[in-house]
Formats: sequence, structure tokens, C-alpha cells
Amino acid sequence: MRFACRAITRVVLALALAGPAHADPSATQQDNSEVLRKRFGEKPIVSSKEPVLLKADQMDYDQNNEIVVASGKVEVAQGDTILLADQLIYDHQHNRVEAHGNVSMLQPSGDVYFAQQVELQDNLKEGVIRHFKARLSDNSKFVANGAKKVDENVVELYKAVYTPCNCGENGDTSPPLWQLKADHAIIDTQEQKVRYENAYLDVFGNSVFYTPYFSHATPGADNHSGLLMPTFMQSQNLGTIYQQPVYYAISPDKDLTVTPVYQSTAGPMMIGEYRQMYNTGLMSLEGSLTDADKRNAQGNRLSGHELRGHYDAKGQFTLDEHYGWGFNLRRASDDTYLRLYNFSNDTLLTSRGYAEGVDFIEGYDRTYASVEALSFQGLTGQDNSRVIPTILPLVSFSHQSNPMAYNSRVTVDGNLMSLYRQDGSESRRASGTLGWKLPYITDDGQIIEFNTRMRTDVYYVHDVAQSNGQLYDGATGRAIPQASLNWRYPFIKQAGWGSLLLEPIGEVNISPDGGNPEKIPNEDSLFPEFTDTNLFSADRNPGYDRVESGLRASYGMRAQAQFMQDKYIDLLFGQHWRLDNDASFPYSNDLTDHGSDYVGKIGLSTQPLSVAYRFRMDKETLKQHRSEVNASLDVYPVTLSGTYLSIKRDPVLATKEVIEGNSSVNLTRHWSWVTSGTRDILLDQTDAIYTGVSYKDECANLLAMVGKDYTNIQDIEPSTTFWLKVSLRNLE
Repeated sequence: MRFACRAITRVVLALALAGPAHADPSATQQDNSEVLRKRFGEKPIVSSKEPVLLKADQMDYDQNNEIVVASGKVEVAQGDTILLADQLIYDHQHNRVEAHGNVSMLQPSGDVYFAQQVELQDNLKEGVIRHFKARLSDNSKFVANGAKKVDENVVELYKAVYTPCNCGENGDTSPPLWQLKADHAIIDTQEQKVRYENAYLDVFGNSVFYTPYFSHATPGADNHSGLLMPTFMQSQNLGTIYQQPVYYAISPDKDLTVTPVYQSTAGPMMIGEYRQMYNTGLMSLEGSLTDADKRNAQGNRLSGHELRGHYDAKGQFTLDEHYGWGFNLRRASDDTYLRLYNFSNDTLLTSRGYAEGVDFIEGYDRTYASVEALSFQGLTGQDNSRVIPTILPLVSFSHQSNPMAYNSRVTVDGNLMSLYRQDGSESRRASGTLGWKLPYITDDGQIIEFNTRMRTDVYYVHDVAQSNGQLYDGATGRAIPQASLNWRYPFIKQAGWGSLLLEPIGEVNISPDGGNPEKIPNEDSLFPEFTDTNLFSADRNPGYDRVESGLRASYGMRAQAQFMQDKYIDLLFGQHWRLDNDASFPYSNDLTDHGSDYVGKIGLSTQPLSVAYRFRMDKETLKQHRSEVNASLDVYPVTLSGTYLSIKRDPVLATKEVIEGNSSVNLTRHWSWVTSGTRDILLDQTDAIYTGVSYKDECANLLAMVGKDYTNIQDIEPSTTFWLKVSLRNLE
């Protein structure tokens, strides 16, 4: 019996080296893959010296001929390799192994192989596999009329079929969505590749493509170089477009994708993307280049050609738990390049390099500092590169102390900025704020917080326009003491249906008048906006160059009703008042009024419906000066989302009215219909509209879209575009 166990050990080792076999989705042979996986799991490869466990209804040993025969529900296990068969024979004299009847074997990789008969010989390194099939770890399948084991790494298949699609289940005899058929295929586990000769791609059982040679990676393989799935497009601006990505696996931590692009009316293009992982972060470099027809500012063709392109470089790295750095560099050759060639619709490109630290002061966990460099490129006809600024450096610091007496805290904030431009004003700024906050909760639940701050700004400026028509050069600054008192009184009611919160809120701020002398240029507070989000902010300006001053107060009411955990209604309504009529920050369309418009928000979330309505309305007539609605609905099979924005006679943002919408309808389990569009209601024109269908299942993704873009600037004309992208699983 001891010899028999040694013989069976050799059998298991031989079968473990036999390599992938191939499965017919419509085969009637018993599929034990799920049984094996559930019983034994999917574990990493272990040493072949592990003991062998053998279980069978009957086991015989012919000592004269040195033959071991195990029959009847044979189970052989060594480590993570499991073999099931009706009968197993080991001929020691001829060094031959045979397994018969419903042969199933679970590999350490999770692959499960099937056959009716396996014969291995010549020190168990080669042999024949009859009617061999496989269900791989990613649920893809192989089948072959015959197979030959060349060595421990290579298996040759004859008349082979491969598919990752679900098929042949529950008696379904229809062909899979797609499959590969080949006269000859080789599975090489060492190279982690499957190679085909004389291969046909079948779609719904019909051959649609032939190639004399083709290859793809085995499941779980390392990155491999090869072709990715192409994209087809048809555009009135660019003509017929064909993109064919080529993937290069340089090493496990880096890769390169090169995409040649054919464009029938715009000339060829090359797109490249390089990616690399580091122990401390990641980096990606993307760019494109094309030799295009030369055009003038109006988009008319001129004689000759010119290079057009773009780049987008990103990096994010962590030095340790406290420090990190990164960059995002973006540039385009001209204003319309990105939009014309379907890269993006951005009108401003921001390049940024930064280093930052978080909680780097020992004993304090509320500290942040950053150093940045910023550069901008405007992509509209009104942008002048000579007046677009470059900021180097921009330094920010924020610190909040640990709790002190009466739970108070000290805050320290700082900012350094140096702004340059070729033409126009320049400024250097140093700003520091020292603050102290004292929270207090009364016995009856009122929440009071007192804040006092001392802010000092020092500027050195160049060519700042003054009201007398002169340009000012030199130093200037300001010192601004500020104090504020915030009060809230939440009332909460618990009930069987949920909870109700009512919370009146009031805040008073005071600082000296005249905090914005004309010698200080306005670079970062150009677009102030009064909304519900900053109703109770001490200073609503988005930057440092402008400040609110004088005596001012905000007051309002917040309410929330919550039902059954995930359903609630949220409301906010309030107003702002100021003592003077300083027009530096617009609270209404009337810049001289002491009282602001009413602002508020109404939010509803009931799952699957979510609606948020924000408004700013005239305090006298209640006319809407600003309305914004964001809504979404997700009720199978329909998903809808939309945004509506209306701004009327705003002193900063002027007048605007647009609507955007997206919809998705699941037509079947795999098919869906998607639509999106944008319309400028004020101009009574549609900006863009797209619609199409998508298909997604376990073995293929398809997207077919058609859209109309009404943009008409320079060399971009209103264009109808159609594009098709197909992705077949494991073939890219």
C-alpha cells in the first residue's frame, strides 16, 4: 500500500503539469468546476512534496505488473491540486498514467479541466488528451477535438474553440455571442499566452473575421503587449475616423499605449499615453500630435501645414503619512484643438505643481500647508496670453490648536502669493490671520460661537490702475480686525415616523469700513456670488483680494424632516443685511440696498427620487433672480438626471438660462438606450445632443452613439458625429 501511494503521487504531479484543456459549452459531460471550487477553494500553488490524499470506492494493486487501479468516485488531492475521475490507472513499468470517465481536475490557479480520457507517458512529460475541455478561473471556456501535451508548459490543441461567454447552460444550445475557432492553438502557461493559427471570429455563429495568426493572454496573466480594440467614428469636421490602440507592456510597473488615428479629411494623428507606478505614487503622460492644414483666426484654410497637438501630464506621490507632492500639466497648441479632435470641451487649462503637508506638527492634528505653482491657458477668442497670469509661488498655511480653556481654540492662517503677467498689473501678497474661537452650549441647548480675528495683508504691486487714470507701483496693505457671533437653537422632535429638526440661525459680523483700497488689485475675487452655501460665512469672497467690511448680519431658518432613515426633506431660508451700502459684494441686483435677496434651498431625497432646488429671490417682489434645480430619478428600467440654471440680470454673472439632461433606459438585461443634451434657453438654441445604445454582458461591451454639436467657432463647424466602440473580453 505504501508503494501505491507513491505511485498516485506521481500521477497527480503528472496531471498538474498537463496544462490547460478545453471545454465545450454545450457538452453534456458533468461539470464539477463549481463543486471543486466550493469544496477546495482557489489557493496558491504549494510544494509538490506535500502528502497525497486518495479516496475511492475500490483500490487494487497488481504487484507483479506494478499497476495501481483506483475506481469508483476517485478523489486524489495533493496540496491545492484536486483530481476527480471514475477510474485511475498507474502503470509503473511503462511509466504511464491513465484517467478514465468524467475526469475533472482543479488547478491551483482556479482553472478546472475535463476529459473522458487522459494518457500520459515518457516520464509523464507528454501525452494525449481526448475530448478535453476546460472552464478557466475567469469562467471562460475551451474545447478541442484533440490535445497533445508537449511539455509541462505547453499544450497543443486541434480544432479548438474559445469563448468567455455564458452558453450551453440550462439546456441552451444557441451559439455564444462570439467565439474564436482555430485549426491549431497553443496554450503556453510559461509565456502566459494563447496563440492561434487560421483563426476565425464567429459572432452569433457566423464567421465575420479571419486572421492567419492571433494571440491573447491567459487568465490572470501579467500585462502583455498587443492590439487593443479599435474605435470607429464618422464626423462632418474630421470625416471617417479609425483609432487603433497598440499596447506595449514595458515592465510590470510601466506601460505605453500608442494610438495611430486615421482621419479622412483632417490628416493622420498620433496619440500616446505612458503610465508608470512607483512605490510612492503614480504618473501618467498623455499627448497627441497631428500635421494639420494651416488656418487663419476665422478657421479658413490657408496654404501649407502646421503641427497641432496637446499634452496632459499627471503625477501624485506620497513621501510619508504627512507629506506628498504632485503635478498636473496641461497645454494645447491652439484654442480649438481639444474640442475639434474630441479630447475635451475645456475653455481653460490649468497647470499645477504642488507639495503639501498634513498634521506635520507633532501633537497637533489640525495643520495643513501647501506650496503651489499655477499657470493658465485660455481657449476662447477673448483670451490674451499676454495678460493671463502665472502664479509662483502660492503658499497656504492653516493651523488650529488643541482645545484650551473653555474648549476654545486658536487659529493661525497664512498665505503668500506672487503673480506675474507679460502685460498688466502684477502683485505680491503676504497675508496672515490670527484668530480665537470660543464655543458655548447653554443648558437649554442653544449653540453659541464667538470668533475674533486679526488679519494683516501686505502687498507690493506694479501697474495697478487708479481712479485718477494713473498706474500705481509700490507697497500697500491693510489691517482688518474682525469679530463675529454665531447663534443656533435646534429643536428636535422624535416620532414613530422619523424625526423633525427646526433650527433658527443668526450671525453678526463686524469689521472696520473701507477694507478694499484701490491700490490693492482684485485678482482672485472676480466672481463673488451670494447663495445658500455662503449665507452664514464671515467673508463670502472666493479669494483674498477683496474683503467684506462694516456691520452686517445673516439670519434664517433650517429645517429637516427625516423618514425611515433614507428619506428626508431639507430646507434653508435666509437673508443678509449690512449697515452700509458697499457694492463690493453683490447681495442683490440692487447694489445700493442694505437688505439682500432671499436665498434658500429645498432638498428632497426619497430614493429613488432626489431633487435639490436653490434660489435667490427679490425681497420685495419675490421674483427669481437665480434658480438652480438638480434632479435625478432611478426607477428600473429608467434613470434620469437633469440640471436647470437661470440667472437674471446678475451684476457679475449677467443673464443666463441653460438646461442639461441625461437619460438611460434598460431595454433588456443587456441593452440600454442613453441620451444626453444641453440647451441654451436664453439664446433659444441647442448646444449639443447625443443618443445611442450600449450593450454589456460577461463577454462583450458595445457602444454606438450619434450626436449633433452645434458649436461654430473658428475651424469647428456644427457637426453630426457617429462613433462605434466594441470591446471583447480577454481580447484586449
